Amino acid sequence: MSPVPPIRQQVTVAADPSTAFAVFTDGLGRWWPIAGFSVHGAEASVAFVDGEIVERSPAGDRELWGTVTRWEPGVALGFTWHPGGSPERATQVEVTFEAAGPATLVTLEHRGWEVLAEGEQARNEYDKGWPTVLGHYVADFPGVASEPSGDGETEHTWVALLHRPGPAAPQEGSIFADPRFGDHVAFLERMHEAGYLVAAGPLGDAEGEGMTVLRLPGGGQLDKATKLATEDDASVAGGFFSVTVRPWDVMLRG
Repeated sequence: MSPVPPIRQQVTVAADPSTAFAVFTDGLGRWWPIAGFSVHGAEASVAFVDGEIVERSPAGDRELWGTVTRWEPGVALGFTWHPGGSPERATQVEVTFEAAGPATLVTLEHRGWEVLAEGEQARNEYDKGWPTVLGHYVADFPGVASEPSGDGETEHTWVALLHRPGPAAPQEGSIFADPRFGDHVAFLERMHEAGYLVAAGPLGDAEGEGMTVLRLPGGGQLDKATKLATEDDASVAGGFFSVTVRPWDVMLRG
C-alpha cells in the first residue's frame, strides 16, 4: 500500500507558546466546534482527561477520541486520533507551538492514514475539516496577533497575490467553470479561517486573472506567505494557476 501524505496546517495566534498550548488543551471544550465535529452532537462536551481526549454526551455516555502520546507544555502535543472508531485503527496528530515575535505559530500534522481501509478518503475529509476547527481555535484568542511598529501601529505582513492561468489551465471556456477552480476556493476558505484573508476576486480587465490580498500577523512573514500561496493552494501547485507574490507596504488605511 502506497503511503498517504500527512496533512499539515498552520495558524498564528495572539499569545505566547505556553498560553497557546494551554488554550489548545485546557480550553479544548470551549473552542472546539462540537456541533459539527463530534460523535454525540451539539449538546456534548469534550476535554483532555487523564491523558485522554474524551467526549461525553448529555446522558453521560463516554466516547474516547484519542490518547496523549506527547505532552510538552508550550512546545508540542501529540495524540492518537479515532473519534467514533477503534483505537486499533487510530491515526496520529502532533501539534507544535513556536514563538513568532509576540505571537505563536501553531503547526498541526495529521498522519498515519495507512491504518484505515479508506485512508485517502479520510485524509481528504480531514483536509477540509481541520481548517474549520483551527479557525475556531484562533477565534478563541482576544485579538489578532501583532507586534508594535515604530509609529505605534500594529505591524503586519501584507502581500498581494496576482493569479493568472497556469500551464495546466483550460485553453477554451471559462477558467472559473473548471472543477479545479474549487481548489483555489478551498485555499481562500483556509486563509479566511486562519484570519489572513483581506480580499479576493477576479480582475475585470483581464480574463481568468485575479488578485488576493493577505495580511499575516507580525513582520517578516513574506516567506510564509509565499509558501502558502505556492504550496498550500493546490490550484497553483498543480499548474492550474500561476501566482506572483508581491510584498505590499501599506501606508494608509481608511
